[in-house]
Amino acid sequence: MMFLSAFLCVLIPLLSAFAVVKTFSVFERANVELGFHHYAEKADPDTILKMPANAVVNLGYGMVGLYWLRRANKQRHKLKDEAFFFYVFAWMSLFYGFVQFGRIVTQTRSFAILDQWLTLPFFAWIVCWNEFMYRGYWQTPRFLSIMRISVLSYFAVLFHDFAFEAVLGLHILTGVVYSLRTQFKPDLGTHKSCVFFYLALISCAGFVVLKLSDHYLARYSLFQTLTGHFWSKVCDVTQIHFAASFFNNLRAQGIKEKN
Repeated sequence: MMFLSAFLCVLIPLLSAFAVVKTFSVFERANVELGFHHYAEKADPDTILKMPANAVVNLGYGMVGLYWLRRANKQRHKLKDEAFFFYVFAWMSLFYGFVQFGRIVTQTRSFAILDQWLTLPFFAWIVCWNEFMYRGYWQTPRFLSIMRISVLSYFAVLFHDFAFEAVLGLHILTGVVYSLRTQFKPDLGTHKSCVFFYLALISCAGFVVLKLSDHYLARYSLFQTLTGHFWSKVCDVTQIHFAASFFNNLRAQGIKEKN
């Protein structure tokens, strides 16, 4: 039941966001990168994948999502309520891979906006997860408020060209701060969870640097077939995996009843 609930908790908002983007022109003002010239990989518009490396790398999101769905399902009796966080996070990764793939092969504004918009709830869910682990009990109203604020914060793109980068940076910073608080709570953080926290942080930094350096790195032969953008996606996938591993290696607390 929890497995299906998590699936619907991701699918319904995703379909709602897709409907908003396709039906209304509210995000026409959003500053998104469209066109193959934004990527260092040489594109062939006449092929299905357009940019093979940048298209196929998105399978990694699905692989990580399936891995954690299976692992959480096997540990669901031990994880109890926390299994829901793993399920949602894994489903988000799985669906995000489809959105990323759609953006690469279609180069349409709809997929570009969805790509940006769906990035924010990833970090908001990290905040909710940390709250659950740190406090040791379920807080439905609080979790819903955090996710609503995250989703609605994307509307900031209507007011400034670099609003998305600012909002995303704030999301990342909040996720890091909450994770540090959880890690350093006595009897909660472990050596392994600390290692995975820093691996996730390094992966996040790698994603940002490699993506921004895509065209610059293409001057070097090492980054001409598998470009900076390709490796940035590899970092993004490992970031998701290490984030889930961080929570998986925290010491479990006694979970109180749901509010």
